[in-house]
Amino acid sequence: MKAKVFCCKLNKSAILLVGVIIIQLIFIIIGIKQLREEKNFEQIAKNISIEEKEQPKQEIKQNITKTDKTSKIKLEEYKNIPSEIKGYKVIGKIEIPKIGLSSYILSETNKKSLKVSVTKLYGPEINKQGNFCIAGHNYANMKMFGGIKKLQIDDEIELTDTFDRKVKYKVYETYKTDPKDVGCLNQDTKGERELTLITCTAGAIQRVIVKAIEVYD
Repeated sequence: MKAKVFCCKLNKSAILLVGVIIIQLIFIIIGIKQLREEKNFEQIAKNISIEEKEQPKQEIKQNITKTDKTSKIKLEEYKNIPSEIKGYKVIGKIEIPKIGLSSYILSETNKKSLKVSVTKLYGPEINKQGNFCIAGHNYANMKMFGGIKKLQIDDEIELTDTFDRKVKYKVYETYKTDPKDVGCLNQDTKGERELTLITCTAGAIQRVIVKAIEVYD
């Protein structure tokens, strides 16, 4: 009888130990995945910085919106977005109603900033002519880009700048690609305002790309 009780206790201990080991392995795998994502995004940001230094500086032509032309009130009076989060400058806010995402956009992409929020990877100023590219971790929460793989054609995305000026975009393409493929950063938008969301698949094996274009009223 005592032997049976001992064996039962031993089995429970073994099961508990196996469970602890499995949980530890899951955390290790998640950690490796996050490091891959961070290195990939950081390397792209570094490459972009090098290219910009090597090429002659060219100013991107910016269209002045009707709101900019007609408004006579100082824009600073409408500023409701925080200027920074954890030491990183905030340049705007992204909202995606379909997946319940609402997150501030940080001005720079590096390992630390990517853990705080989604970040500007490349492109013009927010809501200006060109392809505004945002990078974010594939985290399953309402602040990162874990849910953008659910987006489909015609889903809406909203970008708000630091003066509460909002522009709506509509998804026109979604796809997966190799982490080294930077074609999604292309700035040839034919004068349109476009948006590109970038995250990674599980294990950072591929990139998930969501492209959207401004919706006109």
